[in-house]
Amino acid sequence: MKLQQLLNWRFSLIFFHRWLGIAVGLMFILWTLSGVILMYYGIPHHTAGERLTRLPPLDLSTATVSPAEALAKVGGTPFRLRVSMHDDRPVYRINTGEVFGSWALVYADTGELMAGLNQDTVIYTMVKLYPEFDQTMRYDTYLTQPDWFTHSPAMQTHLPMHRISMGNGDDYYVSEKSGETVMKTTHLTRVLGFFGYNTHTLYFWRQEAWWTPFLHWVSWIGLGVTVLGLVLGIWRFSRKPQFIHSDVAYRTPYTGWWKWHHYAGLIFGVVMFTWMLSGLISMSVWPSVTESFYTPQQLQAGARTVQGFGAPVDFAPLTVDAMQEAVKKIGAEFPVKELELQVVNEVPYYIAYRAPSEEELRQWVSRSALDFLTPTLEWDHRYISATDVVARPFSEFTETDLLKMAATAMPAQDYAELTWLDTHDDYYYHTVDSFDLGLPRSVRTLPALRLKYNDANATWLYLSPSHAQLIKVEITDRRNRWGYYALHAFDFALLYNNRPLWDILVLVLLFGCIAMTLTAVSPAWDRLKKHYVRLLSLFGGPD
Repeated sequence: MKLQQLLNWRFSLIFFHRWLGIAVGLMFILWTLSGVILMYYGIPHHTAGERLTRLPPLDLSTATVSPAEALAKVGGTPFRLRVSMHDDRPVYRINTGEVFGSWALVYADTGELMAGLNQDTVIYTMVKLYPEFDQTMRYDTYLTQPDWFTHSPAMQTHLPMHRISMGNGDDYYVSEKSGETVMKTTHLTRVLGFFGYNTHTLYFWRQEAWWTPFLHWVSWIGLGVTVLGLVLGIWRFSRKPQFIHSDVAYRTPYTGWWKWHHYAGLIFGVVMFTWMLSGLISMSVWPSVTESFYTPQQLQAGARTVQGFGAPVDFAPLTVDAMQEAVKKIGAEFPVKELELQVVNEVPYYIAYRAPSEEELRQWVSRSALDFLTPTLEWDHRYISATDVVARPFSEFTETDLLKMAATAMPAQDYAELTWLDTHDDYYYHTVDSFDLGLPRSVRTLPALRLKYNDANATWLYLSPSHAQLIKVEITDRRNRWGYYALHAFDFALLYNNRPLWDILVLVLLFGCIAMTLTAVSPAWDRLKKHYVRLLSLFGGPD
């Protein structure tokens, strides 16, 4: 190849598209194939339904230690409190620290701080929760660092963890700090997690220093290859059949696999471009692009919440008597297995979820191919005042309560439009299980209250009456929503609210991009072999 050839833009266009495409072709294939899996499954997780089903009923008859006294054993700033049973004893599980923080367990009967589970005690604990695996259960691994399925920040707050094999292919991860099961994997979910999310993001190498730069460079090169391919494909495409191969007229000068690669690129190249661009955006090449789940600090205490992010909680007014009364009153409606503290409008409440029945548990589908046929189950839940022993359980906050939250989040601002949503819109929608243990996800339940403001940021607030959660979406968040999620997942309300339309469209686009990539593999391999033989000849060739 001569320099004069490279200076020819037509030759350079073909040259760089060909060889850069060969360089990143494998990642193209991995991204598209793993994308098919990611449509229906993300990473393995332990559903709250199974966790609650296995927990024994909450018994506070022996509790004598108040939450404030328990906190004194832990220290730090409390952001989250859950009350349940461990080893037939009532316990406080307290999360301290900003954002994800750190977990600790304090016995509510003695005030003793659990030092941590060892190999023997964790097996004992798991046998009590899963007696059917008594004969097959074995200790697997003590994890001080995340493995391939526990890289998320929420999971890392539970390190060190014990991994327990149940003998049937299921593995459970038990937190040494909180003493509870926080993750479950099966043969199927490990395969899906590995070839889906982990492969899509190369997440199993996240701890390596080269991980982020490598993904950035491959993505930039892939974006360049896609742009070059679109330009080349349009330039080489004829509006009239004029290229004759085997007595057949074509609109492309290519034959064989290259011909089909040319056509597939013209059809699906733009889609590949949008996926590459939005993938780059998701890696923070540009400013934050995800919908905002605002912390209470950002909302001036307007969105204190039990699901993930919380606000500093004042444990002083919380008493054992009020907890016992809350369990008694909610227990009249369904057995209470766990209480969790939530603060709404500066008032503390306990929330309890009804554990699903065995039939409901069998129906539970989380991010599976049946999602559009079987909606994610939501169980009954009850709120009750954490300080008022004469209060009664309830399941929804009033519009007045929500407007008070909104006023705290948007001081000195009056809303311009109030709408009650019965269906999800493009910014408030539910695509994942929101009840996974420890995950900082908002619950996108319906109905929801949407408030629009005429402030400089064109703020929209979404408030859930069933979970007293607030999501704030500003104009930049809406732009980012279209710049990432819309381009990467095509999860428009029109499509997602009418599944399987979304499934059909995205699958067609994904397999089209796979075909576009695979049709270049065979001729690329032939070209590589040709140049390999040429290189060998320069050195005398093989003996």
